[in-house]
Amino acid sequence: MDSYKIQAFLHIAVALVAIGVTFVYPFLQGWAEQRGVGATRLALQFGEHLEKIVVLPGALLVFLFGLGLIFDDKTGYKDDFPLWLGVAIAWYVLVVAISLGIQRPTVARAIAALDGVPDDGDFPPAYMEASRKMQVVGGFMGFSAIAITFLMVWKPWQ
Repeated sequence: MDSYKIQAFLHIAVALVAIGVTFVYPFLQGWAEQRGVGATRLALQFGEHLEKIVVLPGALLVFLFGLGLIFDDKTGYKDDFPLWLGVAIAWYVLVVAISLGIQRPTVARAIAALDGVPDDGDFPPAYMEASRKMQVVGGFMGFSAIAITFLMVWKPWQ
């Protein structure tokens, strides 16, 4: 078996699953908010659960399989590291840091803001603030996933 093909397949397949699911979050959030506090609380808790069991482990695997590809003799990247790859890796690490340091705590604050609010109650101001922040940060992270994919496919500056 060709180790390069196996690693490339795993890198892409895990990225599709782990990062692809995150594109649903803004739609789920908007849909849930239209249905009220109870639906929003459940949607955010579900998203938080997905982060723990799919997204974060997947993000680590994407990184590890990507490193495996760098050091595979078929790519030649270990000897001649291209600029596009360095930018993509730095951007990926930045997005993971934003996810862990900003988005996850914001989601936790949003869930906490909804604690004790009746399912048919009004959204508290603390939730509305967190909601806007989740949308902005999530939008940047989604754009970043597309941009990193662009770098991986088009390989500019090569």
